[in-house]
Amino acid sequence: MKRSYILVILFTFLLYIIFNFNNYISSTYNAMALFIGNIISILVALTIILGNKRIESKIAWSIFVLFVPVVGVLFYIILGVEYSRFAKYDKETLSEKDIDKLFYSIFDNYHEIIKKLGKRSEIARLINNISKSPISNNNKVKLLNNGDEKYKFLLEELEKAKIFINFEYFIIKEGFVFDQIKEVLIKKAKLGVEVRFLYDDFGCVDLPKKYLKELKNNGIKVGCFNKINFKIFRPSINYRNHHKIVVIDNKISFMGGINIGDEYAHLDDYYGFWRDTHLMIEGSATRDLNIVFIKSWYHTTGELLDDKKFLKEHKVANDKGAVQIVSDGPHNKVDVLRNSFIKLINEANKRVWIVTPYLILDNELSIALKLAAASGVDVRIIVPGLHDKGKKIVYKATESFFNELLEYGVKIYKYQNLFIHSKILIIDNDVASVGTVNFDYRSFDLHFEVTAIIYTDPVIKDLINSYENDLANSTQVMYEMWQKRSFGQKVIESLVKIFSPLL
Repeated sequence: MKRSYILVILFTFLLYIIFNFNNYISSTYNAMALFIGNIISILVALTIILGNKRIESKIAWSIFVLFVPVVGVLFYIILGVEYSRFAKYDKETLSEKDIDKLFYSIFDNYHEIIKKLGKRSEIARLINNISKSPISNNNKVKLLNNGDEKYKFLLEELEKAKIFINFEYFIIKEGFVFDQIKEVLIKKAKLGVEVRFLYDDFGCVDLPKKYLKELKNNGIKVGCFNKINFKIFRPSINYRNHHKIVVIDNKISFMGGINIGDEYAHLDDYYGFWRDTHLMIEGSATRDLNIVFIKSWYHTTGELLDDKKFLKEHKVANDKGAVQIVSDGPHNKVDVLRNSFIKLINEANKRVWIVTPYLILDNELSIALKLAAASGVDVRIIVPGLHDKGKKIVYKATESFFNELLEYGVKIYKYQNLFIHSKILIIDNDVASVGTVNFDYRSFDLHFEVTAIIYTDPVIKDLINSYENDLANSTQVMYEMWQKRSFGQKVIESLVKIFSPLL
């Protein structure tokens, strides 16, 4: 039986026991248990209020814990407590800073690259200072629209691998797409190519173990990132690896929003056409992206890939732009991606164009977008017109932010009646971000994420053209019409918005 089914059955049984508590214990003890439960809920709520969470999260968790005492506390213990942020990054292993010291000396030319960015040098310098994010200007970046195009190029480049393939994904599902990729990975491993396959335990909860066994039996090294466990004081379900990375011989790399599954290739009946965005990068930034993989692999397996072949730089003659690989995760004390995006939005003069499948904003991001729009910047956000499978409440949470954004002049568009999964931020005509980052709490606070921030590269024009095409296939949410939505819809939005930081 799949682990997801087991978890659902256990959780359902727990709820049954809780809500039928009085059937098993006398009324006297029942009242005493209720009193103790309420006291515990109050103490937990006080702990939340005095903690270091964002104010929005404090409010949501406190209400949940106080109004649903037993269930709320259990949910908080499993999903809400931040046990030293991320337990695997502990004193027994090399820290992120230790690994940066090993690798960062190879990026000693970043000062010269940043200087060439002119007015954008401040952004690049800030990001580098808060996260040691390498930047390079010897790259060729290709925009890949949708899974069918991404998989075509991915399979072609995997076939060319001669030294190593580093493969890291949040979601990998059995099906036609995975079978094709698996076949190539196994073939290359048999030919002597080093293949490493890193998957997230939660994202791949439905991936049958037989596939992982098959990979291992054919010489592929397999790593399970942050294996789910419910050991007391160390639940690990929250901190997920949201990366979608493939690095081939440090020459070619792939990164962006597209996981491995048939729905990304438009083969799922519910979604039909799945709109998404990915990048293929040739050049120095591929090595930078590989270091993101190296860190994930080390903290998963204990194997540090510090051989020269993993750090060798493959340059492509191109001085027209620069690529900065930015990664973030719950182990960082500084909100790298969130702060980077706020800085990018604040620096915009002409446009802030965003695509995100989930729009759940904290106060600072909301203010940045509203002030940009009020200042005359063209702020546009494309969200899905069809909610993600099983995530209707998240879609309602996205809609709960429409009213306040529309009031300030932010333009919001729903992508037809289809799902769009791209994660894009375009600033003016010369800066863009493409990666794994959604505009929601999970991406900015809980997940391991990565994005490529691109400066003055020709691919930005391709991104703008692609965005305009998506706009042509979207319906604008007009403020006047949105105001006429039903009273029931407004009530639902208000309720969902309170708890949106928990989604």
